[in-house]
Amino acid sequence: MRSLFGVIYVLGGAVAGFGVGLGAALLFAKLTNVSSRDGAVGYLTIGVGLVGALVGLAAGMALYARSAPSGQGATYGWSAILGVTTLVGVVVLGAWSWLYLMEKPLEYDGAMATLELELRVDAANVPADTAPPWLQVEVHTSKTRPEGTVRWAAMRTEGPHRIIPVMQNPLMRATGRVIVVQLPGRQTEVFTPPMPRIPDSRADWSAWFRPERVESAAGAESSGSRSSMIELRYRVRRYGE
Repeated sequence: MRSLFGVIYVLGGAVAGFGVGLGAALLFAKLTNVSSRDGAVGYLTIGVGLVGALVGLAAGMALYARSAPSGQGATYGWSAILGVTTLVGVVVLGAWSWLYLMEKPLEYDGAMATLELELRVDAANVPADTAPPWLQVEVHTSKTRPEGTVRWAAMRTEGPHRIIPVMQNPLMRATGRVIVVQLPGRQTEVFTPPMPRIPDSRADWSAWFRPERVESAAGAESSGSRSSMIELRYRVRRYGE
């Protein structure tokens, strides 16, 4: 409880000091007609305000120590320091967690990344005419679901299979990714391949994965459980590689 009261004293002193410093800087700028060119007045007021906050912080800590019963000033002072340190640690940890978990385009040394996929399908299941698109791909995160570009022109045959390349960019930095392959009018296959938050952009193709689940498409006739038609593998590359 002492630490909590110490934090209140210290924060109150810092806020008061910042306000006094800000007011003093504004008054000084007005009396001396400080130039506002390039934001000089703003820098001055913020700088003096921060100095005032530091002075107020120290003053608040001293006042809290003086409010202690006789002989306990040092104990109260250390309690205030502990409380402030804990508060700063919580704020820093919260800010770091927010920045770490925030979804944004993944970058490697300033270059964004492309998620490259290959879908392996039995050749007998691929129609001769893939227009309109026979399949569609989306990469889902908690906040985004960008579509992948199916490169039909680069489709190739390997034994009894057709290999269909897909590119999705930019790849988002995310704690989890779900790759959804839709076969319009037929079924949807959902993949959750193990993929690090920041994949290795130099790694080769992953192993082939089968879908975690297969769902009937809206409007499709239900015929019990559906079997998967697609296998998937991935790799990540920087733009331009």
